[in-house]
Amino acid sequence: MKAEEELLRDYQRNRAELEEQEDTVKRYMRKGQDYTQEIFFQVRQILGKRSTSMESIMETQRELQRNEDHYIEELVQERKELILQQEEVEQFYRKKRQ
Repeated sequence: MKAEEELLRDYQRNRAELEEQEDTVKRYMRKGQDYTQEIFFQVRQILGKRSTSMESIMETQRELQRNEDHYIEELVQERKELILQQEEVEQFYRKKRQ
């Protein structure tokens, strides 16, 4: 019985750690999106005050969007890996319980 309790504790600890890491990734995604929106706003204000052409403003915004897309893509991949690890921990636990 003690081995089963230890197995359960290990599973719960591993699962909690992975879920916490996934929550951190989600938080980074939201912060990144918020940050990009704030930069969009600031860029538009600054460049608008300088009478910069709309084309330059749009190009700057496209570049910022590409950067955000790349950042989000990396975080999505990290989240997928964490989800796979959660599934592996679950499978390991179920296999050991049998």
